[in-house]
Amino acid sequence: MSKDNNNLGTKKGWMNLFSFIVLIIAAVLIVIRRLLPAIGVDVSGPFFTILDTIKDLLLLIVIGVTAYAFVKPLKKGWKIVYAVAIVVFAIGIVLAWI
Repeated sequence: MSKDNNNLGTKKGWMNLFSFIVLIIAAVLIVIRRLLPAIGVDVSGPFFTILDTIKDLLLLIVIGVTAYAFVKPLKKGWKIVYAVAIVVFAIGIVLAWI
């Protein structure tokens, strides 16, 4: 029997599971958003904007947590680059509503 590498009893294991779930949700939403116009469904309304925002926020959380784990042991300059990137990503999410 193979060794269980999920480690769901650990913080890292739960983050790995959350990352996997977010990946599945994002993939489904992206495919739906691209396929629906092909069958004549208008995807420019607020419902789809809300779904895109949820997808983007989930991706921001996953990317933010895992990227911080990477920059945490690095020098201050990398943490500044990380913070700027997170802020730019968040601003991009907000600008989608304007």
